[in-house]
Amino acid sequence: MAQIAGLRGVVPVAAKASEVVAAPLQLAKALGAGTVERDPGRAVYRYHQVFAGPGRTFTRKNLILAVRLTPWSEGSVRPHEATLPSGRDRVLASIRANAGHVEPVIFGFRDPSSEVERMLRKAESARPTLELTTQDGVIHQLWRVQDAEVLGKLRHHFAPKKLHVLDGHERYEAMLAYSEELAGKHALSMYSAANYGLACLVNIEDPTLVTAARHRILRAGSGDLTRDAVLAAAKPHFIVEPIPGAAQDVGKIFAALKQTIAHQPAFVLALAGEADAWKLTLSPDVSPYAEGVTVHRALQKLDPVVVDNLFIARALPGMELATEADPGAAIAALGKGAKAVIVMRPLTVEQIAHVDELGHLLPAGSTALYPPIAAGLVSFAIDPDEDLV
Repeated sequence: MAQIAGLRGVVPVAAKASEVVAAPLQLAKALGAGTVERDPGRAVYRYHQVFAGPGRTFTRKNLILAVRLTPWSEGSVRPHEATLPSGRDRVLASIRANAGHVEPVIFGFRDPSSEVERMLRKAESARPTLELTTQDGVIHQLWRVQDAEVLGKLRHHFAPKKLHVLDGHERYEAMLAYSEELAGKHALSMYSAANYGLACLVNIEDPTLVTAARHRILRAGSGDLTRDAVLAAAKPHFIVEPIPGAAQDVGKIFAALKQTIAHQPAFVLALAGEADAWKLTLSPDVSPYAEGVTVHRALQKLDPVVVDNLFIARALPGMELATEADPGAAIAALGKGAKAVIVMRPLTVEQIAHVDELGHLLPAGSTALYPPIAAGLVSFAIDPDEDLV
């Protein structure tokens, strides 16, 4: 059962909002400089992202609040990705430095009757508390909602629900680890702020919920990274097609991926020093499960499973792996020391939910959302002595 609460959010001063969200936030420094301020009372925050889509403008409606942190094993918060200890530890160091959360975990929830939207419609009719446009052209609008009746209805509505992590698995684990650290130092009350994490909630049925891939960036390793060696290692499992002159051309890469037939797993490989790229499509007669990929059969042909287990692990072993949601930034890494880049297609929301509901995990760094939320728009300063309910 999910437990949600309002919080005394730390939000940018209106005149400084663009500056605050453009750079990593140092919470204590920003509070001292007066670029952000802490709300005097508890609230939840209605958050709209207005962005360009195919043929029209879309508005995704989110809700920022506090969610009680519970281990994955309890089942009220459900993951769909594995995590890396290095990623979790990096986030935990940031949380310690800030004594709080400056970026929320993004959760999906099921609300087919749009009850949450109805509860917040009145708040949305007012002028936003904060509005800004980020460099990617996305308009971010924030409303502070402090109505006690609305907060009570929201708590009641979410109590029986499960929350599905859509982005931020390592952030969630880091928040939980920080909560456990504080519990080891303080006797925490049941509703102590230290037991909660910053969350951004979105309805899984929202048609504006757009997923994004996380592309693979591979740096120095011990294997043979010559074009001939890598492609030869791939050919037992993949159909390899050259894409002339596409190594630095994101448009050509995605045009090639759109032409994939029969819903087969496919991706594009670009190598440092090569002008061409290569599209690799899983051969129809290859079964990842039969090749020793230990994953549920229903998930064996999802692109991240195939890429990490049948290509990277076998054709590019021992490489240092990072991920990047922006395909242009991923490709640009080839000129900054990366040896190889793999451009991926996004999974659908339905595919992600299916992984979650089967109780299985995709490789770490498999999914993201587009557009990204504005980090620092609402932050959560953790005071263990403060109760949220």
